[in-house]
Amino acid sequence: MSKNEKSILVTGGTGFIGTQLVKKLYELGYNLRLLVRETSDVSPFKDMENIEYIIGDMTELESIDKATDNIDVIFHLAAYVAIWAKDKSIYDDINVTGTKNIAEMALQKNIRFLYVSSFTALGPTPEEPINETYEKTDQFYMDYERTKYEAKKVIEEYFEKGLNGLMFYPGIVYGPGDFNIFGEMLYDIVRGKFMGCPGDGESVACFSYVKDVVDAMITALQKEDLKQEDFILGGENVKFYDYLCMIADFADEKEPRKFPFSLAKLYGGLCELKAKLTGNIPYITRSALDSFELHRAYSCEKAKDILNYKVTPLREGLKETVAWYQNYIEEHENGKKKDQKQTVEDLVEQNKDIEIIT
Repeated sequence: MSKNEKSILVTGGTGFIGTQLVKKLYELGYNLRLLVRETSDVSPFKDMENIEYIIGDMTELESIDKATDNIDVIFHLAAYVAIWAKDKSIYDDINVTGTKNIAEMALQKNIRFLYVSSFTALGPTPEEPINETYEKTDQFYMDYERTKYEAKKVIEEYFEKGLNGLMFYPGIVYGPGDFNIFGEMLYDIVRGKFMGCPGDGESVACFSYVKDVVDAMITALQKEDLKQEDFILGGENVKFYDYLCMIADFADEKEPRKFPFSLAKLYGGLCELKAKLTGNIPYITRSALDSFELHRAYSCEKAKDILNYKVTPLREGLKETVAWYQNYIEEHENGKKKDQKQTVEDLVEQNKDIEIIT
């Protein structure tokens, strides 16, 4: 591993995209620091030495101040992404206030700030792809969408104040290891337990392969003269039902059935009721279903021109992803292997080199 003297702080480094980003940065030899919670699962990095873990909370300025000491670049990926929360204020606290706190510290300390937003921050689209100048803010059905838009406006304000940074809008990111809402759908199709497609599945969505997104972020990091720009990191725009059928085809499963949207909304309501009783994240919600009905078509031409962004063909990316899930199912569901979660608390017990912020 070659040595790179830049020190990088990553928030959200244990998430789906964050894990892939941290591994890539580590391979390139950067000095890495991760802002995490005590319960964060850091097992993906168990064989990676010299990563510094800072326990803290990005909604607290003291945590951010200490975490950003002697840092050259911040990759800010942390967000509350679940489709439901018992206390909805968590969306504003983490996605908006947390982002503002980190941007403010980056501005004060003159740290380069690379922020990963979401396609949802731009809003639903026409069927034809749109670019970075587009905004539609009157159809935010989910608090996640709303707060990602509000965080986007915060960063734009900080760009005007002189923040040296970039903002990225990935599409629906897929790839090996994803167990967020779309990853769960893919996983269920592969194991033959997907309930089906709500409605006609004719809405267009933009799918981004996680490796492509990470590669573009690395390219942006290395273009040090690039600042105060935003980039859609999209992929192919396809109808949602066609996407589901591609997965089924590679998994050698039947094409998902379609069922009435009204029935899906009824099921979503029952999932929400169960979530209120148990506190667990529901499989789907009515607001998420409403959001799925809208087009999400985006153009990544700007990223192609400036970041040399490469888009893996959807069929190629899905083939690799389905193969990963099939292997995962073979190892885990057949009892051959169990996930070995390792938290930051475990590292403390093992006397690992770790700083604790209280």
